[in-house]
Amino acid sequence: MRDQRFVAPLVLAVGLSVIACTDLLNEDPKGFATTDTFFKTGADLNSATLAIYNALRGLQGQSNWTTPELASDQARADNREPNSGTYGPDRLNWTAASGRANVPFGTIYGIVSRANLVLAKGPGIAAPDAVTQAYNLAEAKFLRGYAYLRLTKAYDGVPLLLTPADQANPSPTRAPLDAVHQAVIQDLTEAYTGLPRVWPGNDGYGIPTQGRVTKAAAAMALADLYAWRSSFMLKSEWQQASDWAKTVIDSSGAWGLGLNDNYFSTFLPTNKGNQEMIFVINNSGVTDRTSNIFQLFYYPRDWGLDQGQGGGWGLIHPTDWFLNSYLPGDFRGSRGHDGYKSDSGFVAGGCGLTLCADPLGDGPMPWKYRKSDGGDTWWLGDVDVPLYRYAEAILIYAEAQNELNNAAVAVQYLNMIRTRARKGTGAQIRTEPHDYGTAGEAMDKLSVREAIYMERAWEFAFEAKRWFDLVRRDSEEPDYWATQLHLHDPNSEKLGATSGQTYKKRWPIPQTQITANPALCQNPGYGGTACPPGVTFP
Repeated sequence: MRDQRFVAPLVLAVGLSVIACTDLLNEDPKGFATTDTFFKTGADLNSATLAIYNALRGLQGQSNWTTPELASDQARADNREPNSGTYGPDRLNWTAASGRANVPFGTIYGIVSRANLVLAKGPGIAAPDAVTQAYNLAEAKFLRGYAYLRLTKAYDGVPLLLTPADQANPSPTRAPLDAVHQAVIQDLTEAYTGLPRVWPGNDGYGIPTQGRVTKAAAAMALADLYAWRSSFMLKSEWQQASDWAKTVIDSSGAWGLGLNDNYFSTFLPTNKGNQEMIFVINNSGVTDRTSNIFQLFYYPRDWGLDQGQGGGWGLIHPTDWFLNSYLPGDFRGSRGHDGYKSDSGFVAGGCGLTLCADPLGDGPMPWKYRKSDGGDTWWLGDVDVPLYRYAEAILIYAEAQNELNNAAVAVQYLNMIRTRARKGTGAQIRTEPHDYGTAGEAMDKLSVREAIYMERAWEFAFEAKRWFDLVRRDSEEPDYWATQLHLHDPNSEKLGATSGQTYKKRWPIPQTQITANPALCQNPGYGGTACPPGVTFP
C-alpha cells in the first residue's frame, strides 16, 4: 500500500500563517489566512467558512482514519501489507517521535486555525446577507468545538487557542482537560442557537448547502461530549448526554431525520444528504479536490492495487472476533461473493472491474463504502464519510438512560436499531437481530451496557468509533481496554497491550511540537515533561 505520509506538522509557535497539511490533497484558499485584506464582504466570510470544512477533509486521511480503526479490536491490517508505517497502528506502534497517532494533532489544529480567523474577522464585516453571516459564525463555532472535542478524545488537555492572538503565542501550554471541555460546551451551545434547523437550497451566494452543519450536528456533538465525560472521565453528566440526544430524537420530524430502512443505503453516493446523515465529510468525486481516497482502505487489493481495476489498498479487515460476533442473520454482518456488486456487509470474494478472487486472499473485507463507479477512477472518491448519524443519537440516549438506571427505556431504544437491521435491504422481514430481552437476556445495568456497546460496534462498524469506546469503557470497568484487545486482536498483542502499554490509550503530543515549544508537557508513558494535575485524566 502507498504510504500517505503527513507532509508537515502544525507548529503552534509559528503563528497565523500556519495551516496544517493533511494526508489528502486539499486546496487552500489563496491568502485568506495570511492577510486582513481577504475579509471584506459577506461572500469572503462565506468562502472562509467553507475553507474550514475543507480543513475537515483531513480527518478522512490515512493517519487520521486508520489509526483508531486499526488500533481497535474491530479491525486488523491485511497480513500482506509490507509497510510498517501503514500497519503500525494495528500493533499500537507509535511513539512521541514517530507513528500515525501523531498526525491528527496537526490536522485538527488546521480546523481550529481557520475557525478562529472566521470568528475574529466575521463579526466586523458589513454583510448584506445578515442571515448567512450569522450562520457562518455559528458554523465556525461548531467546527472549532468539534475539533477540540476530537483533540481531547485522543490527547486529553491541549493548548486552548481561541483567537489569532492566542495562535501568535510562541509558547502556549496545555490547558486542563476540563477547561478545554468548557470551551467546547460554549462553542457548541452557541452554535446550536445560531445554526439553522435545515439549510435552504443555497447559502445566499449561489453555493449549494448539502453537508453544512445544522442544529442537529451541534446537539449530537454535545450528547457525544457529555457521554465521553460521563464514561471516560466518570463525571455524573449522563442526564446532559440524555437530554441532548433526546433533543435530536424529539426534533427528528422537524429536522428531517430518521433511520433508513436499508442500512447500507445510508452510505451510497446515490443517496447523499439522506435523513440519517447528520454530519459528514462531503466528497463529490468530481475532481481530486472534491474527492477522497478513503474507500481504498477497504477495497480488496486482490482486485488491483489502486490502478483502476476496481481494487484498492485492501488495508482494513475485520478481526476474526468481530466478523463472527454478529447475531446469525444480521444483515449488517452478511457476506457476499458477488465482488463489487455485492449487497452485503462484507465482500468475501468475486470480481472487481477486471480482476477476480474467490475467496479473497486474506479474508473478507468491509463493504460499507461503495463508490458509484465500482472503483474505476480510484483517485476520485464520491463516498461521504460519516461523523455523526441519527442512529448514534438513539444509542447515546439508550446508553445514558441505562446509566441513569432506566434499563427498560434503554432497551426500548436499543431495539429501534435492531428493528431497522431486521429490514435487511429495506423490504425484508428478518428474524435477527432479535429484540434484546426477548431471548432471556439479563436486564441489569452491566448486561445492558454490554449490549449497547456491542450494538454500537455493529452499527458503527468501520466508522472509527470503536477505539474510543474501548478507551472510555476502560474507565468504567478497569482493564477493559487491554482485555478486549488481548481477546479479540492478536496483532495489538504483539507489542504487549496487556503488559505495560496501557498508557497508549492516550496518544502522544508530537515530539516536533515539543521541540518547537518546550513549554508543552507530554502524556504519561512517552517521556518528556510530566503535566500538571488536570491536564490529563486521571
